[in-house]
Amino acid sequence: MDVTVMEYLLALSREGSLTKAAEPFFISPSALSQRLAREEKEVGFPLFRREGGRFLPTREGAVYLRYAQEILTVKQETYQQIARLSSRAVSLRIASSPQFFQAVSEELLPQLQKEFPDARFDLQPADSHVVRHWLLNGLADMGLLCLLSTGDSLLEQVTLGTDRLAAAVPDVLLSPGQEDVSLEDLRELPFILLREGSSFRTLENEILSERGLYPGNVYEAEDFLVARDLMRAGTGIALLPESMIRPGTGCRLLSLSPSKPYYRVLAYPKYAAPSRESQAFHRLCLSFFSKRAYNKEEANGEHP
Repeated sequence: MDVTVMEYLLALSREGSLTKAAEPFFISPSALSQRLAREEKEVGFPLFRREGGRFLPTREGAVYLRYAQEILTVKQETYQQIARLSSRAVSLRIASSPQFFQAVSEELLPQLQKEFPDARFDLQPADSHVVRHWLLNGLADMGLLCLLSTGDSLLEQVTLGTDRLAAAVPDVLLSPGQEDVSLEDLRELPFILLREGSSFRTLENEILSERGLYPGNVYEAEDFLVARDLMRAGTGIALLPESMIRPGTGCRLLSLSPSKPYYRVLAYPKYAAPSRESQAFHRLCLSFFSKRAYNKEEANGEHP
Protein backbone atom coordinates (compact mmCIF):
# COMPACT_ATOMS: atom_id res chain seq x y z
CA MET A 1 0.00 0.00 0.00
CA ASP A 2 2.08 2.91 -1.31
CA VAL A 3 0.86 6.21 0.13
CA THR A 4 4.31 7.76 0.46
CA VAL A 5 3.45 11.03 -1.25
CA MET A 6 0.59 11.56 1.21
CA GLU A 7 3.01 11.11 4.10
CA TYR A 8 5.32 13.68 2.48
CA LEU A 9 2.57 16.27 2.07
CA LEU A 10 1.19 15.77 5.57
CA ALA A 11 4.70 16.41 6.88
CA LEU A 12 4.93 19.53 4.71
CA SER A 13 1.64 20.75 6.19
CA ARG A 14 2.99 20.27 9.72
CA GLU A 15 6.45 21.76 9.16
CA GLY A 16 5.63 24.42 6.57
CA SER A 17 9.14 23.92 5.15
CA LEU A 18 10.41 21.67 2.35
CA THR A 19 13.71 21.18 4.16
CA LYS A 20 12.20 20.17 7.49
CA ALA A 21 9.49 18.01 5.87
CA ALA A 22 12.01 16.15 3.70
CA GLU A 23 14.50 15.44 6.47
CA PRO A 24 12.69 12.51 8.23
CA PHE A 25 12.29 10.73 4.88
CA PHE A 26 15.95 11.15 3.89
CA ILE A 27 15.09 12.88 0.63
CA SER A 28 16.17 16.25 -0.66
CA PRO A 29 13.91 19.34 -0.55
CA SER A 30 14.02 19.46 -4.37
CA ALA A 31 12.79 15.86 -4.56
CA LEU A 32 9.90 16.73 -2.26
CA SER A 33 9.14 19.78 -4.37
CA GLN A 34 9.00 17.59 -7.49
CA ARG A 35 6.65 15.10 -5.79
CA LEU A 36 4.39 17.98 -4.76
CA ALA A 37 4.32 19.33 -8.32
CA ARG A 38 3.43 15.89 -9.76
CA GLU A 39 0.66 15.40 -7.20
CA GLU A 40 -0.79 18.85 -7.90
CA LYS A 41 -0.73 18.09 -11.63
CA GLU A 42 -2.58 14.82 -11.06
CA VAL A 43 -5.15 16.40 -8.74
CA GLY A 44 -5.60 19.40 -11.01
CA PHE A 45 -5.37 22.01 -8.26
CA PRO A 46 -2.60 23.65 -6.24
CA LEU A 47 -2.38 21.98 -2.83
CA PHE A 48 -0.07 24.51 -1.12
CA ARG A 49 0.63 28.23 -1.35
CA ARG A 50 3.65 30.17 -0.09
CA GLU A 51 2.90 32.74 2.61
CA GLY A 52 5.49 34.39 4.85
CA GLY A 53 8.09 31.84 3.86
CA ARG A 54 5.87 28.90 4.84
CA PHE A 55 3.95 26.35 2.82
CA LEU A 56 0.27 26.49 3.77
CA PRO A 57 -2.50 24.24 2.42
CA THR A 58 -4.93 25.73 -0.08
CA ARG A 59 -8.64 25.05 0.28
CA GLU A 60 -8.27 22.08 -2.07
CA GLY A 61 -5.14 21.06 -0.21
CA ALA A 62 -6.99 20.98 3.10
CA VAL A 63 -9.52 18.55 1.63
CA TYR A 64 -6.69 16.45 0.18
CA LEU A 65 -4.85 16.34 3.50
CA ARG A 66 -7.94 15.42 5.49
CA TYR A 67 -8.60 12.36 3.36
CA ALA A 68 -4.89 11.57 3.13
CA GLN A 69 -4.83 11.32 6.92
CA GLU A 70 -7.81 8.96 6.84
CA ILE A 71 -6.07 6.80 4.25
CA LEU A 72 -2.92 6.62 6.37
CA THR A 73 -5.02 5.62 9.37
CA VAL A 74 -6.63 2.83 7.34
CA LYS A 75 -3.16 1.72 6.22
CA GLN A 76 -1.91 1.55 9.79
CA GLU A 77 -4.97 -0.35 11.02
CA THR A 78 -4.73 -2.77 8.07
CA TYR A 79 -1.09 -3.59 8.77
CA GLN A 80 -1.80 -3.99 12.48
CA GLN A 81 -4.61 -6.44 11.75
CA ILE A 82 -2.40 -8.40 9.34
CA ALA A 83 0.35 -8.53 11.96
CA ARG A 84 -2.10 -9.85 14.56
CA LEU A 85 -3.32 -12.54 12.18
CA SER A 86 0.23 -13.55 11.21
CA SER A 87 1.34 -13.84 14.82
CA ARG A 88 -1.70 -15.90 15.81
CA ALA A 89 -1.12 -19.65 16.08
CA VAL A 90 -3.05 -21.82 13.63
CA SER A 91 -6.14 -23.14 15.41
CA LEU A 92 -6.93 -25.91 12.93
CA ARG A 93 -4.95 -27.38 10.03
CA ILE A 94 -7.14 -28.99 7.40
CA ALA A 95 -5.84 -31.10 4.51
CA SER A 96 -8.27 -31.74 1.68
CA SER A 97 -8.49 -33.89 -1.39
CA PRO A 98 -9.14 -31.72 -4.48
CA GLN A 99 -12.63 -33.22 -4.72
CA PHE A 100 -13.58 -31.39 -1.51
CA PHE A 101 -11.35 -28.34 -1.70
CA GLN A 102 -13.64 -25.81 -3.38
CA ALA A 103 -16.64 -26.68 -1.22
CA VAL A 104 -14.55 -26.46 1.96
CA SER A 105 -12.87 -23.17 1.05
CA GLU A 106 -16.03 -21.45 -0.20
CA GLU A 107 -18.69 -22.94 2.08
CA LEU A 108 -17.33 -24.49 5.26
CA LEU A 109 -14.37 -22.29 6.18
CA PRO A 110 -16.39 -19.04 6.08
CA GLN A 111 -18.91 -20.64 8.47
CA LEU A 112 -16.11 -21.85 10.71
CA GLN A 113 -14.43 -18.43 10.70
CA LYS A 114 -17.73 -16.80 11.59
CA GLU A 115 -18.11 -19.17 14.54
CA PHE A 116 -14.50 -18.55 15.67
CA PRO A 117 -13.66 -15.01 14.47
CA ASP A 118 -10.37 -14.85 16.37
CA ALA A 119 -9.12 -18.23 15.16
CA ARG A 120 -6.77 -18.91 12.28
CA PHE A 121 -7.41 -21.81 9.91
CA ASP A 122 -5.04 -23.39 7.41
CA LEU A 123 -6.46 -25.30 4.43
CA GLN A 124 -4.12 -27.20 2.11
CA PRO A 125 -5.01 -29.31 -0.96
CA ALA A 126 -3.35 -32.69 -1.36
CA ASP A 127 -3.87 -36.10 -2.90
CA SER A 128 -5.69 -38.49 -0.54
CA HIS A 129 -2.63 -40.59 0.29
CA VAL A 130 -0.74 -37.37 1.11
CA VAL A 131 -3.61 -36.24 3.35
CA ARG A 132 -3.34 -39.50 5.30
CA HIS A 133 0.44 -39.07 5.61
CA TRP A 134 0.01 -35.54 6.97
CA LEU A 135 -2.55 -36.69 9.53
CA LEU A 136 -0.31 -39.50 10.78
CA ASN A 137 2.74 -37.26 11.02
CA GLY A 138 1.12 -34.35 12.83
CA LEU A 139 1.10 -32.05 9.79
CA ALA A 140 -2.69 -31.76 9.71
CA ASP A 141 -5.44 -31.96 12.33
CA MET A 142 -8.38 -32.89 10.09
CA GLY A 143 -8.43 -34.43 6.64
CA LEU A 144 -10.97 -34.88 3.86
CA LEU A 145 -10.03 -37.72 1.57
CA CYS A 146 -11.36 -40.34 -0.79
CA LEU A 147 -10.73 -44.03 -0.08
CA LEU A 148 -11.43 -47.26 -1.91
CA SER A 149 -12.02 -48.92 1.47
CA THR A 150 -12.47 -47.69 5.01
CA GLY A 151 -10.94 -48.80 8.28
CA ASP A 152 -7.69 -47.50 9.70
CA SER A 153 -6.09 -48.48 13.00
CA LEU A 154 -4.51 -45.05 13.44
CA LEU A 155 -7.22 -42.71 12.14
CA GLU A 156 -10.81 -42.08 13.09
CA GLN A 157 -12.85 -42.11 9.89
CA VAL A 158 -16.31 -40.65 9.40
CA THR A 159 -17.93 -41.61 6.10
CA LEU A 160 -19.57 -38.60 4.48
CA GLY A 161 -20.98 -40.57 1.57
CA THR A 162 -19.94 -42.56 -1.45
CA ASP A 163 -19.16 -41.71 -5.04
CA ARG A 164 -18.13 -43.60 -8.14
CA LEU A 165 -16.19 -42.94 -11.29
CA ALA A 166 -17.93 -42.49 -14.62
CA ALA A 167 -16.68 -41.69 -18.09
CA ALA A 168 -17.26 -38.09 -19.16
CA VAL A 169 -17.11 -37.73 -22.95
CA PRO A 170 -17.01 -34.21 -24.47
CA ASP A 171 -19.81 -33.71 -26.99
CA VAL A 172 -17.32 -32.30 -29.49
CA LEU A 173 -15.64 -35.72 -29.71
CA LEU A 174 -18.88 -37.51 -30.60
CA SER A 175 -20.33 -37.76 -34.09
CA PRO A 176 -23.54 -35.78 -34.73
CA GLY A 177 -26.54 -37.88 -33.76
CA GLN A 178 -24.41 -40.52 -32.04
CA GLU A 179 -26.75 -41.70 -29.30
CA ASP A 180 -26.12 -45.20 -27.98
CA VAL A 181 -22.44 -45.34 -27.25
CA SER A 182 -20.25 -47.30 -24.86
CA LEU A 183 -16.77 -46.65 -23.62
CA GLU A 184 -15.53 -49.51 -25.76
CA ASP A 185 -16.88 -47.75 -28.87
CA LEU A 186 -14.61 -44.80 -28.11
CA ARG A 187 -11.34 -46.67 -27.70
CA GLU A 188 -9.66 -44.57 -30.41
CA LEU A 189 -10.25 -41.29 -28.58
CA PRO A 190 -7.66 -39.78 -26.21
CA PHE A 191 -8.10 -40.27 -22.48
CA ILE A 192 -7.34 -37.97 -19.54
CA LEU A 193 -6.04 -39.88 -16.52
CA LEU A 194 -4.60 -38.81 -13.21
CA ARG A 195 -0.83 -38.83 -12.95
CA GLU A 196 0.94 -42.07 -12.10
CA GLY A 197 1.25 -42.54 -8.34
CA SER A 198 -1.94 -40.67 -7.46
CA SER A 199 -4.60 -42.40 -5.39
CA PHE A 200 -7.02 -43.06 -8.23
CA ARG A 201 -4.70 -43.83 -11.14
CA THR A 202 -4.63 -47.52 -10.17
CA LEU A 203 -8.44 -47.60 -10.20
CA GLU A 204 -8.54 -45.84 -13.57
CA ASN A 205 -6.07 -48.34 -15.03
CA GLU A 206 -8.19 -51.18 -13.64
CA ILE A 207 -11.36 -49.80 -15.22
CA LEU A 208 -9.71 -49.52 -18.63
CA SER A 209 -8.03 -52.91 -18.39
CA GLU A 210 -11.32 -54.67 -17.54
CA ARG A 211 -12.74 -53.29 -20.78
CA GLY A 212 -9.72 -54.11 -22.89
CA LEU A 213 -8.94 -50.44 -23.41
CA TYR A 214 -5.31 -49.42 -23.77
CA PRO A 215 -5.43 -45.86 -25.08
CA GLY A 216 -2.47 -44.79 -27.12
CA ASN A 217 -2.99 -41.12 -26.41
CA VAL A 218 -3.16 -40.28 -22.70
CA TYR A 219 -3.06 -36.85 -21.08
CA GLU A 220 -2.10 -36.84 -17.41
CA ALA A 221 -3.75 -34.47 -14.95
CA GLU A 222 -2.63 -33.48 -11.47
CA ASP A 223 -6.10 -34.04 -9.98
CA PHE A 224 -9.77 -34.45 -10.90
CA LEU A 225 -10.28 -30.68 -11.14
CA VAL A 226 -7.66 -30.40 -13.87
CA ALA A 227 -9.00 -33.55 -15.57
CA ARG A 228 -12.50 -32.05 -15.60
CA ASP A 229 -11.27 -28.80 -17.14
CA LEU A 230 -9.33 -30.67 -19.82
CA MET A 231 -12.41 -32.76 -20.60
CA ARG A 232 -14.57 -29.65 -20.89
CA ALA A 233 -12.03 -28.23 -23.33
CA GLY A 234 -12.53 -31.28 -25.55
CA THR A 235 -9.10 -32.77 -24.86
CA GLY A 236 -10.35 -36.29 -24.28
CA ILE A 237 -12.44 -38.68 -22.19
CA ALA A 238 -12.01 -38.31 -18.45
CA LEU A 239 -12.88 -40.77 -15.70
CA LEU A 240 -14.43 -38.47 -13.11
CA PRO A 241 -16.48 -38.75 -9.93
CA GLU A 242 -20.17 -38.73 -10.85
CA SER A 243 -20.72 -35.91 -8.35
CA MET A 244 -18.51 -33.58 -10.40
CA ILE A 245 -20.34 -33.81 -13.70
CA ARG A 246 -23.84 -33.47 -15.06
CA PRO A 247 -24.89 -34.90 -18.40
CA GLY A 248 -26.18 -32.42 -20.93
CA THR A 249 -23.66 -29.70 -20.09
CA GLY A 250 -21.23 -30.17 -22.93
CA CYS A 251 -20.49 -33.81 -22.20
CA ARG A 252 -22.01 -37.27 -22.20
CA LEU A 253 -21.90 -39.24 -18.94
CA LEU A 254 -21.34 -42.97 -19.34
CA SER A 255 -21.92 -45.06 -16.23
CA LEU A 256 -19.51 -47.91 -15.71
CA SER A 257 -20.71 -51.42 -14.95
CA PRO A 258 -19.68 -52.97 -12.71
CA SER A 259 -19.31 -49.68 -10.88
CA LYS A 260 -16.32 -48.85 -8.72
CA PRO A 261 -17.67 -47.03 -5.66
CA TYR A 262 -15.40 -45.37 -3.15
CA TYR A 263 -15.85 -43.49 0.11
CA ARG A 264 -15.68 -39.80 0.93
CA VAL A 265 -14.23 -39.58 4.41
CA LEU A 266 -13.48 -37.09 7.16
CA ALA A 267 -10.46 -38.37 9.11
CA TYR A 268 -8.40 -37.31 12.11
CA PRO A 269 -5.85 -38.97 14.44
CA LYS A 270 -7.51 -41.42 16.82
CA TYR A 271 -5.85 -40.34 20.01
CA ALA A 272 -5.70 -36.58 19.48
CA ALA A 273 -7.70 -34.48 21.94
CA PRO A 274 -10.41 -32.66 19.92
CA SER A 275 -10.44 -28.88 20.04
CA ARG A 276 -13.55 -26.73 19.87
CA GLU A 277 -12.60 -25.80 16.32
CA SER A 278 -12.14 -29.41 15.20
CA GLN A 279 -15.47 -30.41 16.76
CA ALA A 280 -17.19 -27.55 14.95
CA PHE A 281 -15.58 -28.51 11.63
CA HIS A 282 -16.69 -32.12 12.20
CA ARG A 283 -20.25 -30.92 12.73
CA LEU A 284 -20.20 -28.67 9.67
CA CYS A 285 -18.87 -31.45 7.45
CA LEU A 286 -21.59 -33.88 8.54
CA SER A 287 -24.30 -31.31 7.94
CA PHE A 288 -23.00 -29.95 4.65
CA PHE A 289 -22.02 -33.14 2.86
CA SER A 290 -25.08 -35.09 3.96
CA LYS A 291 -27.58 -32.42 2.91
CA ARG A 292 -26.04 -30.48 0.03
CA ALA A 293 -22.68 -31.36 -1.42
CA TYR A 294 -22.35 -34.31 -3.77
CA ASN A 295 -26.09 -34.73 -4.06
CA LYS A 296 -26.42 -35.80 -7.68
CA GLU A 297 -29.72 -33.99 -8.10
CA GLU A 298 -28.00 -30.74 -7.03
CA ALA A 299 -24.53 -31.33 -8.50
CA ASN A 300 -23.69 -28.58 -10.94
CA GLY A 301 -20.14 -29.52 -11.79
CA GLU A 302 -18.74 -26.52 -9.97
CA HIS A 303 -18.31 -28.02 -6.52
CA PRO A 304 -15.90 -30.93 -6.77
